[in-house]
Amino acid sequence: MEKVLVIGGLGFVGYHIVNELQSRNYVVNIGSRSAKDDTYAKAPILHFDLKGMTDSELESVLNDFDHVIFAGGADDRTIPKGNAQEFFYNENVVTCVKLIKLCNRKGVKKMIILGSYFSHFNREKPEWKMSEHHVYVKSRKLQQEESEANSDGSTAVITLELPYIFGATPGRTPLWKPLVKYVKSMPVLFYTSGGTNMVSVESVAQATVGAIENAKHKDRWIVGGDNVSWKEMLGMFSRSLGKKRIVITVPIFLVRFFSSLVSFFFKVSGKQTGLNLYHFISTQSANTYLNTVDSMKVLKYSKSDIQKAIDDTVRSCGY
Repeated sequence: MEKVLVIGGLGFVGYHIVNELQSRNYVVNIGSRSAKDDTYAKAPILHFDLKGMTDSELESVLNDFDHVIFAGGADDRTIPKGNAQEFFYNENVVTCVKLIKLCNRKGVKKMIILGSYFSHFNREKPEWKMSEHHVYVKSRKLQQEESEANSDGSTAVITLELPYIFGATPGRTPLWKPLVKYVKSMPVLFYTSGGTNMVSVESVAQATVGAIENAKHKDRWIVGGDNVSWKEMLGMFSRSLGKKRIVITVPIFLVRFFSSLVSFFFKVSGKQTGLNLYHFISTQSANTYLNTVDSMKVLKYSKSDIQKAIDDTVRSCGY
């Protein structure tokens, strides 16, 4: 049986990846910065600190693993203090480059990187200039490019570009809680135009294992579920909460104005966002929909009931 190391296997998505791997008879270990046990861990935990351990220490952990899954990057909702560009580059690029070099040495067959669908739109919509305006998107772009460039081919580098993910993980409060609270507390909801792709965490786990079994070196697969407008998404949250809500679409110029105020607040607080809020409105108000027919065929994952995934999300938020 093949052995897989899931870096970030204690996280929201990583937990489900571990479950999916075990259901297909892989031998799984969880790589975590903390060597402490976790109540909900479904596999042995190995101390794996990409920034704090020496190469020789990391190599000893990688011994005998056939595949490595990197589910430990920083996402766009992280708001670091100080220089955001430096933070996201270190978290998403430096870590993966270091990891792929070590994987090459140890004969790891495949390294799967869980990335962002913003990388897809950075390629497909050059007029949005996403990697120029947003240091988070730039970090995801460089994560792909530099990881691929630093592989000598003995370890295949595969990136999964993921949209917004919904579902529940034991012991974890979803990052969607502020939105759930907003829908619960406000009879009238104000939101932008546009829409996105929404996927369940179970589908992401299936696709990740599918990448181990079917993807090739330098593949970049978008993974997704249903294309849904923001208004439809808020309606799904409302149904989960048993509420009826009116959704009013806010004009883009007003959203830009308030985004400028929020950006100023972060600047005064000494914080920087990975997404430039003023420019991000162009993406937020567009229909960032995905065609995932090909990825579903190759990676052999299926769509889940997205309403059920939102129901699970809402319950995990304590509502």
